[in-house]
Amino acid sequence: TPNPAGAGYHSYEEIGPELEQPAQQYPQLCSRVSLGRTHEGREIWALRIGSSGEGQQPGIVITGCHHAREWMSVEVPLHVAHQLLDNYATDPAAKARVDKAEIWIVPCVNPDGYEHSRSEDSWWRKNRRPVEHDAVGKPTEAIGVDLNRNYCDQDPEHFVLYRPQGDTPGSTADDWGATSDNPRSDTYRGPSGASEVEVQALLQLELGRKNIRGVLDHHSYGEMILYPWGHTDEPAPNRDLYVEIGKSLNEAMGNRYSLKQSSGLYPSSGESDDIHNANGLISFTLEVGRSFQPKPSTIAPTCELVGQANLAFIDQIVARVEDGSLPARV
Repeated sequence: TPNPAGAGYHSYEEIGPELEQPAQQYPQLCSRVSLGRTHEGREIWALRIGSSGEGQQPGIVITGCHHAREWMSVEVPLHVAHQLLDNYATDPAAKARVDKAEIWIVPCVNPDGYEHSRSEDSWWRKNRRPVEHDAVGKPTEAIGVDLNRNYCDQDPEHFVLYRPQGDTPGSTADDWGATSDNPRSDTYRGPSGASEVEVQALLQLELGRKNIRGVLDHHSYGEMILYPWGHTDEPAPNRDLYVEIGKSLNEAMGNRYSLKQSSGLYPSSGESDDIHNANGLISFTLEVGRSFQPKPSTIAPTCELVGQANLAFIDQIVARVEDGSLPARV
């Protein structure tokens, strides 16, 4: 059933104007961009922030709401956009971030699912595209794919990130971790890698623009900072770099979160962080807060706290591009 707390959160209809307002107020610093349309026809809105031309500065993508029921993950990216732009004229640190980086804010990756969770089923997680056939062509009447199990870059060497070895298409008996081949499961990976328009739109932004060097994805909940890998318990080759950057994010929040490899929460495949990391991007997931839909009175303090980690992430990416300590883009 609908959660009455929804009135305290931005609706999808409010997100577009919320991003257009700074684009009108600060046209020299930002612009609203549509990354594409969902199955139900909603725009996937982004706000590009930067005082330089497109592609001229290190790029950072900040996303929210891959999972429909995780409402707070919408609010933090919106807050960060205002932090950067409203303080540009008075805060030298904010000005430096906008001048030295190209920042893409995508507060709601899953608009269809988000609105369904607000109006129909507050527990809904996936998008809303009907799944007519599964991975082996079997007809199904199920609806929706877990967008953060659908990431795949079509590189054969990276396919194991989407479907681990030994995981057979169409079979749930050998599903590994929190990823399913059952179209009715909340963690359904989809009929094929990157089958969903929302994932395609984000991959085009993140992998299609070679200046993008870092991605910070907001989820809820658990008060955790997660880094790759998620598809295996083995450490990523650049684990030490992730730990260094992750500690700086946590310090910005008063060390209130726990820092761990994603598979330490639970193993899963088709995650955005793994695909990004395989392509040379630094990619973290922030599991925000302690519930999917906390009381609206917690929105402001949560955004203020987690917003500091976002600013630290921007600073880390810019500084490490300058000193050459980031991996090369693939």
